Amino acid sequence: MDYQLIIDDYIGDWWLGTDKQSIRHKLAMFKGKHVDAKISSLGGSLDDGLDIRQQFIDHGDVTAYLHGFVASAATVIAMGAKKIVMGKYALFLVHQCSNAVFEYGQMNATDLQALIDRLQKNKEDNEKIDTVLAAMYASRCKNHTQEELLDLLKESKWLTAQEALEWGFVDEILDDDEEAPELTNALAKKFNAAGLPLTGLEIQPERGGLLNSILDSLKAIKDIITPKEKLATCDEDTSTIIVNMEKEFKTVASVLKVDTLASKDGKVILTTDQLQAIEDRLNDLESQHSDDVNTIAERDNTINSLEKQVQNLQMAPADETKKVDEASADNKPMTSKDMYNSIKDLI
Repeated sequence: MDYQLIIDDYIGDWWLGTDKQSIRHKLAMFKGKHVDAKISSLGGSLDDGLDIRQQFIDHGDVTAYLHGFVASAATVIAMGAKKIVMGKYALFLVHQCSNAVFEYGQMNATDLQALIDRLQKNKEDNEKIDTVLAAMYASRCKNHTQEELLDLLKESKWLTAQEALEWGFVDEILDDDEEAPELTNALAKKFNAAGLPLTGLEIQPERGGLLNSILDSLKAIKDIITPKEKLATCDEDTSTIIVNMEKEFKTVASVLKVDTLASKDGKVILTTDQLQAIEDRLNDLESQHSDDVNTIAERDNTINSLEKQVQNLQMAPADETKKVDEASADNKPMTSKDMYNSIKDLI
């Protein structure tokens, strides 16, 4: 499909052409014409998002197509479209607004109270913005109240296309969509950096290594031996399945705890018990890999925490340097005789 406008990166970057001025310039090129806009972004500047939303409203004839991960300011922009179409594999996220807070150093009671006051004001400002956002989303989701939308913002949960449709965020689900987006470790780190939650998402295993080779091999075999329909090569006795196999599968034989797989005319007969053994092994490997992914994620979080501690220590004021009186007897260098006298009793 040809799109007149594509927003698929950080929102608010003039270099990327995703800031409000750049979008205004692009929309002006299609004044009075229909515009199809593709949106696939993790969000960005709320200021730019709100402005672009209004630009869509002012233009009047914009259809937004949501693909991949659509979050934060990207969802705000979409709310300005006359019609919103979401790919069936896309994911949608609305959440409370947030801003960076940096505080470090020593503080006395007065300093701490001043900090508390600033943070309290920051909290109240963010709550006002959340209220405005909830009202904006509620104006689109006709069957839900502002309070319900505010609760959804607090929940910070990724929605499927069907869930987004049921809420009323989108008008239609596009069946002819791209493949479902995968959340890798690298992308998960970007989510964390952007302050986006991972609720409702599953981190996909990174490919590579012996474990993944075995997992891919077993999955390929599973696809072969799992018929989508009743195959012509299946016996009437459904407790066995005959599979064409022209090469040895030593890993499968190992899983089934047999030396070799009996073959006849290039075919191997597997019983339901053997199929179940393969299924169980696949589940064990997937579970093990999931544990490994979680362990890696915990390690990365620990490293990030330690790096922040190091940065804070580097930025913290150093201890005062005390003046050393070189003439003091206490600081007078020891002679070889003095050193000998100090250890002679130990010899």
